[in-house]
Amino acid sequence: MAYRTRRSPLSLTLAAVAVFIATLFFWLSAFSTPFIKHIHYIHTRENDVRFGNFGWCAEGALTGLIQGQRCYQHVGYEFGRWIPHKSATGALILVALTAAFGTFAFFSLLHSAADLRSGAASFFLTIFTSLLATISFLLVVIIFGVAHHRFDDDSLRPRYGAAFVMVILGWLLYLAAIPLVVIGWFRERHYRNTNITTHTTTAVRA
Repeated sequence: MAYRTRRSPLSLTLAAVAVFIATLFFWLSAFSTPFIKHIHYIHTRENDVRFGNFGWCAEGALTGLIQGQRCYQHVGYEFGRWIPHKSATGALILVALTAAFGTFAFFSLLHSAADLRSGAASFFLTIFTSLLATISFLLVVIIFGVAHHRFDDDSLRPRYGAAFVMVILGWLLYLAAIPLVVIGWFRERHYRNTNITTHTTTAVRA
């Protein structure tokens, strides 16, 4: 049965904007130090080490180099007793997976903004991405929150970086997008049911 194309309510457009910004934040966090060296989760100012999603970068004072810096890149890393488990930081790959599914959700929402019939796909993609974002948020807060406490105990003057903040903001934006997508999805279901009723009534009269 064919349905007429109908543009979505404003809620889906707002959801698409929220998901786009959240996804951008998660992509930037995923490609933080050592890829984008000025974006990091935590920075120990005493020995000038920056920790990112897939590694860390240290200045010469730590590595024994006179100038320059040394960077370590790997899915899952450890750093002394402060970040002792590779399995924990390896789980941060979920940040990149969240960004990937957020990209799918964003394009699905763009399609829904042009045609309400694809609202269900946008709904489930946004829900799934928000679930991944919640897990990623918890991982980042636990891993680097504990590391911050340990660094502080050793007077290394730790400070949270932009990636830490962007994961939190991105997670909140994904959560904010859920009710907007739900509204759009229910509008789509109402429109579909109205279309079916109209089509059936027209067929009976004919």
